[in-house]
Amino acid sequence: MRLVPGDGVGPGAGPTEDPARACELWLAVADARMGNGEPAEHPEVEGAVDRAHHQWQFVQDRARAGALAPLLIELRGRVPGRRPGALEAVRRQAELRRGPVRTG
Repeated sequence: MRLVPGDGVGPGAGPTEDPARACELWLAVADARMGNGEPAEHPEVEGAVDRAHHQWQFVQDRARAGALAPLLIELRGRVPGRRPGALEAVRRQAELRRGPVRTG
């Protein structure tokens, strides 16, 4: 599967109408590629994980974001990407999202 700019989830795309679904799809792409023997350092694998991470940041529904967080953290642990601190950024954001809901 190769997605291109302008498809709503391709490289450089902003959040989609359903960033949680886009995140799920990119996680599946990365997992499938690694399952087919591509190494974690392969640019297409790294790109899929980076895109999943990017879309996850835009998930507004706390329950969906919380459900995706462990999957993203596990995958980010195997595919750290080229930017230092990506795994810690996901962990930190996931922790913040688990915090109390603020009202008022």
